Amino acid sequence: MKIDNQMSPEAVVLELGGRVARQRIEQGITQAEAARRAGVGKRTIERFEDGGDIQLTTLVRLLGVLGLAQRLDGLIPEGAVSPMEILR
Repeated sequence: MKIDNQMSPEAVVLELGGRVARQRIEQGITQAEAARRAGVGKRTIERFEDGGDIQLTTLVRLLGVLGLAQRLDGLIPEGAVSPMEILR
């Protein structure tokens, strides 16, 4: 399913959890192994893959385990305005 602006936040989280689960399975990584590598409990992985909330840092760790963290770079553009320009 394509994620778009018409989806509720809950539907987006459910879709992301499913995508992470599929990536994990394709890579032959168990939930327990993903949890160990990410430094979280197995229940956290289970909850996320079932559409539950997790912390953003946990998502970043999990994406790192799956080799997907670099894709976050394209999520939000850096922008052309520097922080110093904003302060002025």
